[in-house]
Amino acid sequence: MAAVDLLRKAVDILRGTVDEADYKSIVLTLLYLHVLSSEFEQWDPLSERVRNPDQDPVAVLDEMIDAVRRTRRDFAEAIPSASELIGGLERRRITELFTILEDSQGAAVYEDLLAEFARFEGRKGGEFHTPRSVARLLVEALQPQQGRVYDPCCGSGGMLVQAARFAAEHGGDQAADLACYGQEINVQSWRLGRMNVDMHGRLPVELGCADTLARDLWPSLKADVVLANPPFSMANWARRASDPRWRYGTPPSTNANFAWLQHAVDKLSDRGSAGVVLANGSVSSKQMGEGEIRTAMVEDDVIACIVALPAQLFNSTPIPACVWILTKDKSSQGSRGLTDRRDQTLFIDARAMGELAGRSHRLLTSEELSEIAGVYRAWRGTGRRGEEYKDVPGFCRTAGLEEIREKRHILTPGRYVGAADVDRKRCGGRPDDRLEALTRELVELLDRSDHLTERLRRHLDA
Repeated sequence: MAAVDLLRKAVDILRGTVDEADYKSIVLTLLYLHVLSSEFEQWDPLSERVRNPDQDPVAVLDEMIDAVRRTRRDFAEAIPSASELIGGLERRRITELFTILEDSQGAAVYEDLLAEFARFEGRKGGEFHTPRSVARLLVEALQPQQGRVYDPCCGSGGMLVQAARFAAEHGGDQAADLACYGQEINVQSWRLGRMNVDMHGRLPVELGCADTLARDLWPSLKADVVLANPPFSMANWARRASDPRWRYGTPPSTNANFAWLQHAVDKLSDRGSAGVVLANGSVSSKQMGEGEIRTAMVEDDVIACIVALPAQLFNSTPIPACVWILTKDKSSQGSRGLTDRRDQTLFIDARAMGELAGRSHRLLTSEELSEIAGVYRAWRGTGRRGEEYKDVPGFCRTAGLEEIREKRHILTPGRYVGAADVDRKRCGGRPDDRLEALTRELVELLDRSDHLTERLRRHLDA
């Protein structure tokens, strides 16, 4: 059964009986138990016992959970008890859930269902799930193949799963040395992430549950690749002014964007790279000291690339996002033979990309993902043979430190790549095409507004 159909039927069964916030945990945990129990041919007899009016379905499910816990000791604590899962449901609804799960198999359905729940939950969904296209973009750009990969806000583990699979497909013998670490503050998301990892064949992924900004579970870890999609502009976070991670300045308590960026830098190995997804405001904000922190990061030469993403990629927010690619070492790195990019930053404006998938959601196509990631790899010298970097007006451009200083350390890609000609193929008579063109025009006007606001502020300060 397709994930979208499974979600629709599950919601119909659960509606009015439990809180909507519990739908995800119930359905995904039962799917996980179904897949693992089917490996040992236990699902069918247990399902029959659940339907038996003389049997207690909660007790039957507890037997199944105990069996799975015995075979998956490393994941036992991630599986909630039967009473926690279905204790408040009538037998009829429990048997209906078991029935719809019988045609659903494998990790692919679990992943698809995570994405469907993110769409269903809207804003809350963004707290546990990174859109697959965004996760793939980061992974393809940074190419984790060996060493240590770290996600400080891993949600349901999607980016680490993608990283481990990429390494398995492209890393050869080196992939055996890969180790992935993730940390997640939300217990439910952490549990789902543990199950997600297990569903993919016991990948080399370890997930911990704690508030990363308050208590780093791996304080000595230095990662070769950091992947992060933290909550956008998170307020009331665990701020400590004396924290040694704030080497570029203490972030404001009202916005954790620059806490996540500095945490990513702190976790990097000497030659590691990080990809962090943040709200677009992070590239231009000057509120509460954020401009000073960004300036310090530019001057320390840790910002390799900024990618402006299309709007509507995230179910959780219509706010446009961007990707920060960070590194402590932009040199050729000796024997690695990379392109020396010291005192340079790559800007990519991908706002015009993406295809509408419904009225309010946009997806980056495989070709677009490959194009963006390929541009970064070619620029850095990590690309495939034949991938050579060149500036493309309106899309990508390298800027030196002096130019960034002239622009007062504002990192909006549109200010560096220049104005793009509107692609005529995207501007036909269809409403979707006109909407795309108008969206691009709106974003450009917002960029100009930021610039004028900054000029006005400087005038008033004078």
